[in-house]
Amino acid sequence: MLMNGHVRMAIDNLALAGDLVFDVDEASLVPGQNMDIFPGKIFRRQSGVTGTAINGLKFPNTAPENIQMYQISRQLADEETGLPSIMHGQTGVSGTGRTAAGLSMLMGGASLSMKTVIKNIDDHLLKPMGEAYYQWNMQFNEDMDDVKGDLEIKPRGVAAVMQKEVRSQRLIGLLQTVSNPMLAPFIKIPNLIRELAISQDIDPDSLVNDVNEAQIYAEMLKGMMANAEQQASPDGGPPSQQPPGMAGAGGVPQQPQYAGGTSPDGSAVGVGVAPVAGEAGFTGNAPQVEG
Repeated sequence: MLMNGHVRMAIDNLALAGDLVFDVDEASLVPGQNMDIFPGKIFRRQSGVTGTAINGLKFPNTAPENIQMYQISRQLADEETGLPSIMHGQTGVSGTGRTAAGLSMLMGGASLSMKTVIKNIDDHLLKPMGEAYYQWNMQFNEDMDDVKGDLEIKPRGVAAVMQKEVRSQRLIGLLQTVSNPMLAPFIKIPNLIRELAISQDIDPDSLVNDVNEAQIYAEMLKGMMANAEQQASPDGGPPSQQPPGMAGAGGVPQQPQYAGGTSPDGSAVGVGVAPVAGEAGFTGNAPQVEG
């Protein structure tokens, strides 16, 4: 009622503030003139000061104040009903709703309010209605023997919604655990995928493959990837294969060798052993004194 009332007041005020309203002094004008307004209109004046016979009036524009009250009333309606405007497509969201994470937080808070609404429906509509039907059947049903029983009416709207969301989150957490190669063999991944699809109201038979179909599709994807890698290589071979005749960039250079396997002084060329202390040729030996 507040929202409708303020919008109506804003429209009525705009009808006055946006229209032409004149104050006319007929005593200053020549009698018998037409009061229609159009471009180039001429009024014949017979007395008075110039510019005082016809005056334009502008009514105050109170539409902004009414629209402001309308916005406050809309926020009160969101809080009272538990259905935020963002749930039914409110546009022009600013501040927190400008980013993906902020919008996700707003939608999460809005879903909590939706659960409150569902609980109110369960407690104040479905439960009294179910109890009334139960009491009526206990008293007036013709099949007296089969319907007799001591029952308690419990609507499960919120419980079902909460249980489905919690189950979906737990399945997603378990699926993330499968990324560890050491834990993957202990989890039945096909069953996990099917249960995750069911928790999200998706038909697993139409979108999830069984083990045999998964193997077929895995082989197909493996062949497609192999063909793509082969086409990407310049010579048609595997990308990691090096063309023949080309040495690696980091190869070890060969040691220079003398022809014939001998050094210029005629001694054999090869890998020798450095002399140690006491052997001939060791530079640290003491000089020998003859005599």
